[in-house]
Amino acid sequence: MIQEQPVQQESESRSSRSHWLLELAGIGAFAVLAVLIGQQIYQGAAAFGYAWLLPAVAVAAYLAADLASGLVHFLADNFGSEETPILGPNFIGPFRDHHVDPAGITRNDFVDNNGNNCLASIPFMLLVWLFVPVAATAWGYLFGAFFLMVCLAVFLTNQFHKWAHMEAPPGWVRRLQSWGLVLSREHHDVHHESPYDTYYCITVGFWNPLLDRTRFFERAERLIRRTIPGTDPLLRSERDGSLNG
Repeated sequence: MIQEQPVQQESESRSSRSHWLLELAGIGAFAVLAVLIGQQIYQGAAAFGYAWLLPAVAVAAYLAADLASGLVHFLADNFGSEETPILGPNFIGPFRDHHVDPAGITRNDFVDNNGNNCLASIPFMLLVWLFVPVAATAWGYLFGAFFLMVCLAVFLTNQFHKWAHMEAPPGWVRRLQSWGLVLSREHHDVHHESPYDTYYCITVGFWNPLLDRTRFFERAERLIRRTIPGTDPLLRSERDGSLNG
């Protein structure tokens, strides 16, 4: 089970005021770009059809976002530091703090919890909106639909993560968790057991059992540490004195 440290009960932002405002602006920009790309998708659907493909596209996008969440989580947990320029204080630091205070995420407000994912998505959304012919070609329309659904799932990932750490999430959230549609507390507890080196996917966790059985992340970490100059050759869990089983 998750080992939670004594913490203050009052909610407090983990970001500086300036970064909180940046995150707020990022959420606004994300919403605007989502609407703009959504309009292009609507035009593409009117022109080319293929509406019957959209449910399959949505499932594929959701699973892609889950895999992406695991890769990002793995990299932030194991490489770099809070001193890494730009990424350190805004992305790596929160992941590292989360292992010290797992329940801290439940005290974050909506902006602090979801703003960084929006900021990370905006450059890619701009590129798609400006350069992909979403409304003009069939492939652009289907790619645009897939891409927007991935972005929406990425946006929701930290909210699902927060719910997985809540002692008593809303009833409708518990139902979604029990149906396996969003990350559940029981599933995510595996990641918070020593040596904290598996079950990194935090959108729904679909890929976690497969990646764990194949020791994907352990193998990936060893490969990265052996091939990137200046990287400590030991796994993080080995340096912490807790070997993989």
